[in-house]
Amino acid sequence: MKDKKEIRMIPIGDMTAVYVISQEGQVSFCIVPSGYDIPRWDKGGADPLVQISVSGDSSIIGFAAGMTRHNSALTMAMKYVSQETKEEGDIKTVTTVLSCPDGIEVEHVLTGYRDSRALSVYTKLHNNTSDDVMIEAVSSVSLSGLTPYADDEATGRLFLHRFRSRWSAEGRHCTDTIEDLMLEPSWARFGVRCEKFGTTGSMPIRGFFPFAALEDREAGVIWALTLACPSSWQIEAVRIDENLSITGGLADYEYGHYRKLLSGKESFTTPKAFITVAKADFETVCDRLLDAQRVKIPNDLRSKELPLIFNEYCTTWGEPSEENIDRILPLLKGKGYDYFVIDAGWYADEICGWQDNMGDWNVAGNLFPNGLKKVVEKINSAGMKAGIWFELEVVGKDAAARSQKEHLLTRDGKIIISGTRRFWDMRTEWVDRYLTEKVIDLLNDNGFKYIKIDYNDTIGIGCDGAESYGEGLRQVVEAVQRFYKKIRQNVPGIAIEVCSSGGHRLEPSFMELADFLSFSDAHEEKEIPVIAADLQSLILASKSQIWSVLRKDDPPERIVYSICAGMYGVLCISGDVYDLCENQWALADKGTSFYKKASPVIAGGKTKMYGPFQRSNRDLKDYQASVRYGDDGGALIIVHTFALSGSLKIEIPLEYDLSVVDTYETSDHRITADGGRISLVFEKPFDAAAILLG
Repeated sequence: MKDKKEIRMIPIGDMTAVYVISQEGQVSFCIVPSGYDIPRWDKGGADPLVQISVSGDSSIIGFAAGMTRHNSALTMAMKYVSQETKEEGDIKTVTTVLSCPDGIEVEHVLTGYRDSRALSVYTKLHNNTSDDVMIEAVSSVSLSGLTPYADDEATGRLFLHRFRSRWSAEGRHCTDTIEDLMLEPSWARFGVRCEKFGTTGSMPIRGFFPFAALEDREAGVIWALTLACPSSWQIEAVRIDENLSITGGLADYEYGHYRKLLSGKESFTTPKAFITVAKADFETVCDRLLDAQRVKIPNDLRSKELPLIFNEYCTTWGEPSEENIDRILPLLKGKGYDYFVIDAGWYADEICGWQDNMGDWNVAGNLFPNGLKKVVEKINSAGMKAGIWFELEVVGKDAAARSQKEHLLTRDGKIIISGTRRFWDMRTEWVDRYLTEKVIDLLNDNGFKYIKIDYNDTIGIGCDGAESYGEGLRQVVEAVQRFYKKIRQNVPGIAIEVCSSGGHRLEPSFMELADFLSFSDAHEEKEIPVIAADLQSLILASKSQIWSVLRKDDPPERIVYSICAGMYGVLCISGDVYDLCENQWALADKGTSFYKKASPVIAGGKTKMYGPFQRSNRDLKDYQASVRYGDDGGALIIVHTFALSGSLKIEIPLEYDLSVVDTYETSDHRITADGGRISLVFEKPFDAAAILLG
């Protein structure tokens, strides 16, 4: 006879939070779409809503040791204490309190905003004793019972979605069946099944995005979660019986060398996770999860006209100067550019160059003989706000600052060196004062209104200065984010771009700090539209800054190809602007004007993708097309062709009838709108077109 379970269902937004309390007082947690059938919660054993393990804890039986801490002895010993639901204005919070035998109190906190389709969840630990406890694993989120719409183990209907990431190849969507991942339960319901993935280090998008979604294709329901974790993190899909769980949070001791000493009477709060569920397609579920970011943007700014940015990096390749900026400004004046960003190299040493002397941050007198303020004034006079590049967390091998050894991060007492970079210990007051002078004072003294903050290596598993390398890493990155906030608080009107060798910091906590996010370092590669489109599932298009690099030998098709790719987010122009001919500039200017007109749709829309899946980013074939439906009823179509074998007719269905308002293309693509469908004809490979509909 099965144990009796108490089922509590709490509406929150357009979802229902489900708490399953066993006879022993263990509490499991899931979410389901509101009003969508009555799921099965009577299968399988307890799988608690918080996963926690401490030093000396026992792992679950079934060969789990060294693989997962899921359902450890301490986790299974937690007992329900209380649950409280509060509504304050537009915010609803459900707090579930549990107790552990060793005196640790656990709070599971679920929060939803009235207009948000994504919920936040985190764990808070309290050590109510006078003894120290060494935490070796703790989850931010654990969704369990993820087969509620099946009477059995849901064979053949469950799919795990993830996004892989490599440098200049960010956000590649991959889907695996539960059977291919060997997550079916065994015949004896013994032997833990676990698919564990994550990232170790200070580049949280290196290998995977902190994202997972589980799709039940027969029920048509998709659960999705993402972690706001800027340091080492992990996600686990775990299974023992008919049910399946997905758990995420800080990387544990085995995976990320993470231990946290919780002293007597001390508390600790995990990074947040964001979760959602819907009976919808995958693109819609990803868009729902982005509400966690949208809710932090004022309503009147969500569909505003996006800025047009010029960044001179792909023009000078690290050799900016007052002289070449003087050459560029007349070419941009009066054309609608909002920001002019001076990228790396403004601090270059006359002997050592610019690539490895980050950390000193002295203006190169030979490049800027009149100082930076004079150049900023020229940029302002040309109708733009000035921006500047920093890689503020690091010290290059050629920098004089490398002698400040007591302020650099160490591991086992040895200075951490990754490539040619050392790293400031951002936790110290000395470093905070030093960077305040070098960064914040420079921004204010010279009138900069934009800072591009780059980060081009990782400190690895962690550093000294805490009870474990992983906790040291967490503290350092937390201090980095505090400094970002300090910039915001102390530089009026500043816009912050988060860059990390392109897109290595595209996770929610850094997204929240940013006005703009560098989408990738694929500066001028043909795969830019593929990467940029994939990233619309993971970051807000209104923050995704995309390179559109123009070259003097570009044919018209290539100019349109590059600018159309930039319309998947915030358009950032660079390249051979000195040498573009009149016709090339006219085509570029037409594209940037079109982008300004289409930007409310880009900022406030949702995208539907069409075209074959690209197996290779470096050998693109056929085409990619998208329709972005704006909040105001308009839409933007973007089409890119790749390698073609001949003429190609592309037909794109529309969700409702719309008419063509404007187009951006190189030649007549015989665009027709007929009965809720747009068709185009392309004759050339690596061509593009954009169509604004209304």
